[in-house]
Amino acid sequence: MAQNIVVQVGQCGSQIGCRFWDLALREHASLMSSTNSKKCIYDSSLSAFFRNVDESKNTSLPYPSPLRTLKARAVLVDMEEGVLRSILSSPLRDLFDGEQFIRDVSGAGNNWAVGNRFYGEKYRQMLSDEIRRQAEQCDSLQSFMLIHSMVS
Repeated sequence: MAQNIVVQVGQCGSQIGCRFWDLALREHASLMSSTNSKKCIYDSSLSAFFRNVDESKNTSLPYPSPLRTLKARAVLVDMEEGVLRSILSSPLRDLFDGEQFIRDVSGAGNNWAVGNRFYGEKYRQMLSDEIRRQAEQCDSLQSFMLIHSMVS
């Protein structure tokens, strides 16, 4: 089955993204409980948005395999670290590793030009590298899902 990479940008993108990840985990948990399965299996439906990682060997496991540690196929971008810090203190913190966060401390102050010209130039390579790293961990990359806010 094909995999998808979620790119969450800005405060709104990160907040909506957290709701997405929470819902995806709840949906899969309800499917597992409805089948009365005692064994949790990493299958093709989970592989669409998650990687199954054996942390002792630091390797991704193929599907089907026993469920170990789920990591989201995501890149989170925000130039003010408040929302990203709240994600790291939430129940979803184990879904992400430190490399998936691209952040700064000051923020663009909702000014598109500052975000585009200053932070865009500063973090373009880091963003490109992280998206490439996520894509290389896919067997069959299907799409990118961009979650962000546009103000008119």
